[in-house]
Amino acid sequence: MKKLIISTLFSVLCLSAWNVSAEDKPLDPAAGKRLYETYCFMCHDRGLSNAPRPAEKVDWDKLLPLGEETLFKAVIDGPGHMYPKGISPVWSEWELRSMIRYMMDTVTDADSQKQANTASAADKERHLQLLHGRKLYEQTCFKCHDYGDLGAPKLGSLESWAGSKDKSMDALARSVIDGKNHMYAHGGSNSLSINEFKSMIEYMLSSLEKGWVSPQRKCQ
Repeated sequence: MKKLIISTLFSVLCLSAWNVSAEDKPLDPAAGKRLYETYCFMCHDRGLSNAPRPAEKVDWDKLLPLGEETLFKAVIDGPGHMYPKGISPVWSEWELRSMIRYMMDTVTDADSQKQANTASAADKERHLQLLHGRKLYEQTCFKCHDYGDLGAPKLGSLESWAGSKDKSMDALARSVIDGKNHMYAHGGSNSLSINEFKSMIEYMLSSLEKGWVSPQRKCQ
């Protein structure tokens, strides 16, 4: 019991330190740049799997309106192929936010500043939901749905989704839970909840929207 109490107190103190350091210490884009050039450059410099590249405004057109807070939440979850919290479980909130601030500063000028944090709360929430859905999709579903194997509706293909895209979310989720054609029940993954399956389906349906960009963009 004594060990449990000590462990709990330690966790609380760590969480408190995280929050205090983020609130009381001004963000430092210069420090963020140093961290970026140590840990993040390998994917972001090349735009690997659509990782936004510093100084490339086209990569940030849809991200700047989401604002710094939404981008921070995305990094915590780990969008796409990125690990949660970027790559390191010991980075502080201040370090992560400083890196995000540095990257945003490379594409922010007088015109783009007007776009920052202008998205609605609903759009910000949907962005995070789609990122989480994509992450789950790329862990579980991509092997068949990326290529339309065995009749699986192909990501980004309106033709493949013609018979499914207008069904309700509950109906689509139920078909995954029950298994359909060559797909195993629960999509072959019994560890996921129905809400997680819905997030994956929502991501796949978003690939049918105009302007969707495949995450398989070639590196520069």
